[in-house]
Amino acid sequence: MELVRPAARRALVPALYQTCTVGLVTLPEAFVGVLVGSGSPVKAGAAQVLVLIGLLAAEAVAAVLTTEFVARGRISRPGDQVGPE
Repeated sequence: MELVRPAARRALVPALYQTCTVGLVTLPEAFVGVLVGSGSPVKAGAAQVLVLIGLLAAEAVAAVLTTEFVARGRISRPGDQVGPE
């Protein structure tokens, strides 16, 4: 776990960075979709925040599960021996 946790933290950095910069460089698809569908800018912003929170939650859950599986020896690199054989 001591080796896996820092790697899991570093794996989430790109997702956090992407979330911080959304809307600065491009118009997010969820935002534009709500505006084109005759929604208000407030509803479009709420939809975009919901999408971003959902993506971050999914990535965090994937990092936690991967960390647990690696720590328990259920996931390993090809060729690595896990447990006695």
